Amino acid sequence: MGLTVGIDLGTTYSVVAYIDPKTKLPVVIKNSIGMNTTPSALVFKYDGTAEIGAAAKSAEEAGDPNTASFYKLEMGHKDFAVSFFGRQYSAAELSGIFLRELVKQAEKTVGQKIDQAVITVPAYFEDLERSNTMRAGEMAGLKVLSIINEPTAAAIAYGLKDGGEDRNILIYDLGGGTFDVTIAKVSGGSIDVIGSSGKHFLGGKNWDEAVCQWAAEQFEEEFGFSPVDNPEDYNMLMVKAEKAKRALSSAPYADITVTCDGCKGRYRLSEQEFCDCTDSLLDITRRTIDELLDDVGLAPHDIDGVVLVGGSTKMKMVREYVTNMTGKAPLSGVDPDEAVAVGAAIQASMEQASKGRKILGVLEASSPVLALEDIPGAKQINDVIAHSLGMISISADGERFINDIMIRKNTPIKQAFVTKRRELMVSKKAQNNELEIYMLQGDLIDPLDCTVAKRYRFGDIPYVDGGRTKIDITYSYTENGTIDVKAVQVETNKALRCEELDVPEDMSWVRMRPDEYFKANSKGGCVEGVLYLALDVSGSMSGKPIELAKAAMNNFVSQFDLKNVKIGIIVFSDRVEMICEATSKEAAVRKAIEQIEPCMTGICNKAQPVETIYAGLKRHKGEPFLYGIVLTDGMWSRQPCSESIRMKRKFIEDGFELIGLGFGSADEDFLREISTRSDLASVTDVSQLDSKLSNIARVINEKTLE
Repeated sequence: MGLTVGIDLGTTYSVVAYIDPKTKLPVVIKNSIGMNTTPSALVFKYDGTAEIGAAAKSAEEAGDPNTASFYKLEMGHKDFAVSFFGRQYSAAELSGIFLRELVKQAEKTVGQKIDQAVITVPAYFEDLERSNTMRAGEMAGLKVLSIINEPTAAAIAYGLKDGGEDRNILIYDLGGGTFDVTIAKVSGGSIDVIGSSGKHFLGGKNWDEAVCQWAAEQFEEEFGFSPVDNPEDYNMLMVKAEKAKRALSSAPYADITVTCDGCKGRYRLSEQEFCDCTDSLLDITRRTIDELLDDVGLAPHDIDGVVLVGGSTKMKMVREYVTNMTGKAPLSGVDPDEAVAVGAAIQASMEQASKGRKILGVLEASSPVLALEDIPGAKQINDVIAHSLGMISISADGERFINDIMIRKNTPIKQAFVTKRRELMVSKKAQNNELEIYMLQGDLIDPLDCTVAKRYRFGDIPYVDGGRTKIDITYSYTENGTIDVKAVQVETNKALRCEELDVPEDMSWVRMRPDEYFKANSKGGCVEGVLYLALDVSGSMSGKPIELAKAAMNNFVSQFDLKNVKIGIIVFSDRVEMICEATSKEAAVRKAIEQIEPCMTGICNKAQPVETIYAGLKRHKGEPFLYGIVLTDGMWSRQPCSESIRMKRKFIEDGFELIGLGFGSADEDFLREISTRSDLASVTDVSQLDSKLSNIARVINEKTLE
């Protein structure tokens, strides 16, 4: 059995650690030059090999074009690729190559094979980024036991030092390219994460850029041109800016020399100037923490201590901010550069110990695996999800596509298991009824303001009696923070075949009104069934109301493929008349609608159309769907409530649907009472009837229903 380690795969620096089975203490493994931290940079050679760490960092600073760094920020982005000596690399492939070389160096140091690891990621990493991190570890030849959040790993490392009392700890993790903040309750036996938040593309590199810009402005003021316009000069200035930033963590000022086009300037950056030109960056972390505290219902005075993680927390301004926020100095005893790797190493040993017990019952005496009770800092870890998880759905009013959030951010992972039911019309003639789900990560209502993380297609959905089936969609988070999506047909209890598809590059259709999208995409489908439209033609419908209603009915007809759908037209007032039996002949349906006139069956609302609709649907029983839709501006004087309920029961027993839409003086409670789909029954202005009918057409025609 090889060695199991924890790896902090950082944006700028990476660290490897393990728990020594003899001393039972965490050990940070030094790299090939005897350092605990290794720059997360690569330099490629013409033969396809790559060097990592200090050598790659030096090559980058010297302007070598065959170097790669900060690729972690692009993890999971399919459009990101860099090319060296004729070969392209994704962020995951760069990470895999870096990890392979990092592990090789660690193996030489400890003299053992390393074959398993827990790898850390920023808490804000989404499913695709986490999955790609796991893939990078596997490309490096590692069995990835799990992926854990960097702040959680730091909390585990802090657990080595705590005194056993319950404490609310805030982990402030500011690395070279990422920022995370996590609040955790640390007790004697567990670490319960209360909430996490973070920002993409915020880290020490942004402070370097601010210093670089400050120096460039000083140079331009002196010489009249800017060094940032030349890529080589800018790259060199960024290196000097980083060194100045590091110097200011312990000195009151730093000198920066800028050279460009034969001109040379020397500028002194004071602590105060450094704070002034970067305060907007620090303010982002302030606001992120304030928002997180609000989300979890805590105030700064509820925080018992702050653990600083990441090299960028060595800046004086960070420590001063933390002290001012909590009234306490940051907690000591946790190395900002090593805490994440140490916590990952503890977690790796815990997972290995738990697995050994599960498989063997007891651990062999000769095994290098520690028993769970012997692992320092071993605690029950209860983490949360960092992003809300939802799917693209349609708003209740049918007006737009929305993010239907299923699992809220900061839900404990062990509770992040949610099932929602969708209804689907299935054709008895179709060979492969399907349902597509677009999975979203984010909190905003607009789907395109979130990450469209994945697209799933569930196929081979069997036809069920009546043509309408219920599908349970289940979202669940794994311990790695990746997401499992499953679907089960309720009637058959059949787990549906799932296929993951690429997310289309063009998602602009989400900006369309659902009815417009439906009309643009409905033709040629295999939806089959029978519809009856029954329109109130009493005297109150005279003039504009009847014209608006007829236009809405014509638009409704346009949203179906009449090769597969039959539509019938009924009118009613003092009496009921079937002016068009259900047919697939579009010309006949539209002619019937065109012939509708107010008062053609009398002036008053004395008759009800429900029995006529039922009789018409009965003649077509066995079709995949059977719908009746009543459009009325009032109640029917000869239709007592008991009769309405009786007819509704008959519709339900036979698998028919009845929906009442009202306008004018219609009563919404009455319409809901007679409707089998009360969620679709409503009263609106007649001018909005088109939208309401389009929503019903979408419900019938679309695969997912609210």
